[in-house]
Amino acid sequence: MEQQPFFLTGAPKSGTTWLGKLLDAHPEISCRGEACIHHFGQRLVEAGKSYNQLLAQRKAAITDANDFPPLPFADVLVLMRTFIELRFQSIADPAKPRLRLIGEKDPEHALHFKDLGPLLPGAKFIHILRDGRGVFISAWHHNVRSKYEHLKTHDFEAFLDITAREWSDRVRRARDGAKLLQDRYFELRYEDLVADPETWMGRVLGFLGAEADLATVRACLEAASFEKLSHGRKPGEEDKASFFRKGDPNDWRNQLSDAQSRRFDQLSGGLLRELGYEN
Repeated sequence: MEQQPFFLTGAPKSGTTWLGKLLDAHPEISCRGEACIHHFGQRLVEAGKSYNQLLAQRKAAITDANDFPPLPFADVLVLMRTFIELRFQSIADPAKPRLRLIGEKDPEHALHFKDLGPLLPGAKFIHILRDGRGVFISAWHHNVRSKYEHLKTHDFEAFLDITAREWSDRVRRARDGAKLLQDRYFELRYEDLVADPETWMGRVLGFLGAEADLATVRACLEAASFEKLSHGRKPGEEDKASFFRKGDPNDWRNQLSDAQSRRFDQLSGGLLRELGYEN
């Protein structure tokens, strides 16, 4: 594809939506989410297997049938690569004549670095981390306000246990897969982006190869500020009905007891300390 592709990921409720909107505000970047490419990929692999089974059945049943060879898995990968490129091209913003980068945001990418890396050797990968306790509190409030009842089946304590394990698994799998990506991988913390947005937004843009002068960085930050996204609220002002609920990365301190915080740390296998988060 003409533009440089990139993937943005992180555990759910880690700031991927905000970072995606910051990037999409850049004149050289289009970034959207979520295209569900892994769902399509799974179905494509299944279709390839089904097709080859049908070929084998026809060959066995019809002795004079044309002897077409099975579809190689390498060709399935070509189809998958083409699908991704078409999806990316569908979000190429015609209002951006300087467009050079197209990205897609999806938490599921964190589980598929080992597949995506070789499939798109020119793609770059951004992984945003967040203190798992903040992830938990944000996810809890998201589920409480959700219209989907299946997201409300666990109480606070049970959901804490589930989130600690799932957050740890996703982050570890992403960092393990990132070893294959080498310099195509960039990692940052949500808390650092909140505390020093100009520096960290500049670093993300520099990694992508986009213009990262201070004026451009500030324009992106203004376009996707919490106040803009929340329709006028300041960070720390809560609206429990909003996707952008509060904008406070440390709100978990107000809602978790010391015992609950320690339990999260234990269930996540020490990942908090490994990432530099205090216990």
